Amino acid sequence: MELLRRTSLLGGLAEEDLVRLAQRSVSRRYRRGQVVFTEGDPSESLMIVADGRVKVLSISDDGRDHVLNVIEPGETLGELSIADGGPRSASVEALDACTLLVLERRAIIDLLRERPEVAEQLLKALGAHVRRLTGHTADLVFLDLPRRVAKLLLYRYNDTGRPVIELGLNQTELAAMLGGSRQSVNQAMREFEKRGWIVAEGQTITMLDAERMRRYAGD
Repeated sequence: MELLRRTSLLGGLAEEDLVRLAQRSVSRRYRRGQVVFTEGDPSESLMIVADGRVKVLSISDDGRDHVLNVIEPGETLGELSIADGGPRSASVEALDACTLLVLERRAIIDLLRERPEVAEQLLKALGAHVRRLTGHTADLVFLDLPRRVAKLLLYRYNDTGRPVIELGLNQTELAAMLGGSRQSVNQAMREFEKRGWIVAEGQTITMLDAERMRRYAGD
């Protein structure tokens, strides 16, 4: 119940609706590096990260991984399955040992058929999700790489509310996610440290001056 309530997609539902969905959910454990699902797999469920983290990735024709996102506890996977039930649009792999709550699409569809008023809430949540994706795409097109790095750090910082950010990605993976090179990502991180905005220690970033970072990123 508490996990469902934390999600932006389902958190606005009435208590009785959350109870009903919780009763039809199951939890699954995944070890670090284990594939949760692969692009093109049947899409029959919504997943919520209970603990640990997973990464969403797409694999190019030459076999290279392109990291699209890192999903933290309380966030959802497979929102599109609610809308169309089509195949998975990307692959997902566990970054840490993690637990996912799995909610079958049928449970949500049954609820919508009996409670049509719930559909508006879900549509608003899905719309917000699409807007975030659109914003991310615009950043890739219009911002230079250092500002894309800054945007990503700010997103993680705002999401957790804590100055210490565990990225869960090395610089090669960050570069793949942001559409640049590892050397360029490293150069941006060093510049931010030089300006006193962050301290970077491997995959752990400590935010020292979020306000200046925001002004730099144009937020």
